[in-house]
Amino acid sequence: MRQYLYHLVGVFFGVFCIAGCQQNAAPVDENARPMAYSEKQLESFLDSVGRLPIEPMVKEARYYSDSIFYGRQNMEVKFSATDFQMLLKEAKKGLINEKLAREFHTDYDSSDVYEGKLYASFHPFDKNENQPDQFAICFEPPAMNSEGDVYFFRKNQCIAKHHVYHRYGLELEHYQDEAGKTVIYYKENFVSGTGIWWWDYYFYRYEGDKLSPLLSELQNGNLRTIPAYPAKWLESTVVDTKPLTLKMVYYLSGENDDYILNDSTNVQYHWDVKAKMLKGDYEHSKLSQNQILAYNLGAGNELFFIKAHYERLKQLMKDKAKRRLILYFLNDEKEKVDMND
Repeated sequence: MRQYLYHLVGVFFGVFCIAGCQQNAAPVDENARPMAYSEKQLESFLDSVGRLPIEPMVKEARYYSDSIFYGRQNMEVKFSATDFQMLLKEAKKGLINEKLAREFHTDYDSSDVYEGKLYASFHPFDKNENQPDQFAICFEPPAMNSEGDVYFFRKNQCIAKHHVYHRYGLELEHYQDEAGKTVIYYKENFVSGTGIWWWDYYFYRYEGDKLSPLLSELQNGNLRTIPAYPAKWLESTVVDTKPLTLKMVYYLSGENDDYILNDSTNVQYHWDVKAKMLKGDYEHSKLSQNQILAYNLGAGNELFFIKAHYERLKQLMKDKAKRRLILYFLNDEKEKVDMND
């Protein structure tokens, strides 16, 4: 499935480059690069995208990330008191006996074994780090690695396995939520390259002997394939945990890095009793849930971005400087659509 996503982004990149090189119509002004369509055609294109149903776009944009987020493996592996104490002792030292590790960690290569042991990192989630009730063990070689198996424990039982693509090193964080329960979160990487990357935040909560999905939200989405051509970027960071609050900084740039959008906002997340997950308070944010989602690379084109920001783009078209930038943005996207018809 991850190979499919790289193919999707590759196609997106290729079409973007082709569209950027095939400008052959009259420019908006003498100093501007040529456009392929008239202003009237581009405004009609904007309105036509605005009339498209958004649900299929949302489904496509969420599909890849959600399949991983909700597809984590639950486990029920219990250790005897003796083995559990040995596991804790060795995990803290960063090397776990292969025989002991095989009780729950079976998917590894022989090259990962060093003198009968496997490299591991220890991540306690309790104040008592020497004898934690909740913790995680991650297996990966000490050299730079882009992924690893992370096992979550409650007392002497391994309750879940997450295979995490972190790209540059696992950043496993945790906090106690307003209900006093332990929430863990990390960044999952989907694509990384020159001018292109995509990470999501994955949040899960300890619910007894289970680790339940809590929230999946874009952490960092970036698309800049050609200098001086349109680019989009959004990055979110955790700024509070009671309630959970993400600060999002974002932009959509047009010709020569002039900004169409350039702003920041905070989103608070609260417990939804019915869904048993966190729900964003997007009504008190500058971005809707779909607008945030439109900054990821899951849809493979910008029609979803245009649809999610339709009202905002229509409003900005009234500004002369913004109008020129938006027209170029629409011109490039319409060329891609017409090329695929």
